[in-house]
Amino acid sequence: MRLENLRNFKFSDLNFYHYFFTAYIGLHVTFSILLGNITAFAPDEGVYKSIFARLYSAGFTSDVLGFSGSWEPWLRLLYLPAKLLTYLGISDLLSVRFLAIACSTLATYLLIKMARDNGRDDRVFKAAIIAISFIPTVFLWSSIGLRESFLYLEISAILYFLSRVKDELDLRNLLGLAVSVYSLSMTKNYIFILFLFAFVITFLFFIFIKRKMFITHILILGIAVMPLSFNPELVPAISSYFNGQINKVDTIELGDINNDGRCDYFEPCANNNGNNGNNGNNGKDPIEFVATGGMTVHALLDQLKGSQNTIVARIASALGITAKLEAISKSAIVVKTDKSVVENQKKLSLQQAGLTKPLQVLESSAKFLLVPFIFIDNGSLFLNIQSIETPIWLFMYGLFFVGLYQIIRRRREFDYAVMMATLFAFEFVAISALTEVNVGTALRHRSLLLIPIMVIWVARKKKPAPL
Repeated sequence: MRLENLRNFKFSDLNFYHYFFTAYIGLHVTFSILLGNITAFAPDEGVYKSIFARLYSAGFTSDVLGFSGSWEPWLRLLYLPAKLLTYLGISDLLSVRFLAIACSTLATYLLIKMARDNGRDDRVFKAAIIAISFIPTVFLWSSIGLRESFLYLEISAILYFLSRVKDELDLRNLLGLAVSVYSLSMTKNYIFILFLFAFVITFLFFIFIKRKMFITHILILGIAVMPLSFNPELVPAISSYFNGQINKVDTIELGDINNDGRCDYFEPCANNNGNNGNNGNNGKDPIEFVATGGMTVHALLDQLKGSQNTIVARIASALGITAKLEAISKSAIVVKTDKSVVENQKKLSLQQAGLTKPLQVLESSAKFLLVPFIFIDNGSLFLNIQSIETPIWLFMYGLFFVGLYQIIRRRREFDYAVMMATLFAFEFVAISALTEVNVGTALRHRSLLLIPIMVIWVARKKKPAPL
């Protein structure tokens, strides 16, 4: 009988989501394999690979970059699927990448399920889910072994279970919410803190407009504050951060390009008040050369040359990509004291805003949302390539504001998930304006906004057609 069904099978019998997930998983897996040992697109990937390699050793502690303060057994559980893949002979790097792809796929599935449950999986939603899944930057972050995929899944899961709580307050939804919140606190504590503030504000709002659901409000708030008892360092970290922001002093006028209170070698404030780095030696210091145009080009070229027998290196060589990168890299090597170094870094940098200057926060927020700018030189080859995505980002921002307007207009649909997604989006943009200093890193972090935008668009149920 099964053989007969297989003979009668037609691809036309599959729906849109069968094709979508086949393409999603297939392309991500293929890309991660072809990428091989190349980590130039995200140098931190090598760091997380190293953490994974040591994670199951007896002496491992979570006092490491990215997971400081996390509970070690939880981290081991989080990475367990990747560990099992290593027993099949798959390398550490590929195992971590496959785990990232699985998390990204599950996060996308939760968004789609939310849309279908609410009857919102229309053409606009399908266009948006394709756009955010396959634009180059998000596709890249979903395919490599960073924390972004964990965050995609955790944020999607929190908002998904919150959307279900309004309809069915059962143990499964509460447990799913608790696991998602706890996992987020272990993965990236400042993102958890933003959600914590959003939980508290949402609780205070709904306790007045929906008093009959008081028990539900208390349970959700209890789940939100639960991680504080497991990681007491979160409370002083919140206080310390806000004290630092209030007491922050602007250093832009001193030549601090990033306004982060420290002077890097390329910033005017590091050159001894404009002494061009001579330090009183009458220009007799040896000439130093530095690489401009972003580090990705130089790192990628070095890795391609260092692994010439890999598939990706051979493809790059055959297509002339390696030669092009080499030409760009050579032209980007300049004297350390050259004015172009500072000008290039200004294009690659964002200025941190000050909490006491609202207009500065608005300006930095706009830059965070829109960089890299299309049709101008953004300081590096890959940022100029990424700027092509600008129309897609503008499309997604349009969905955010249109969806938010439609929900506010029909207040009965303003539920937990929608309010949480809205508050988190505004908080995240504001905190990014206060902390981001690097355009490339900011672009990666900005991808987290896509999830609450999609949730706001699909959370409201489709209005039945009039009879």
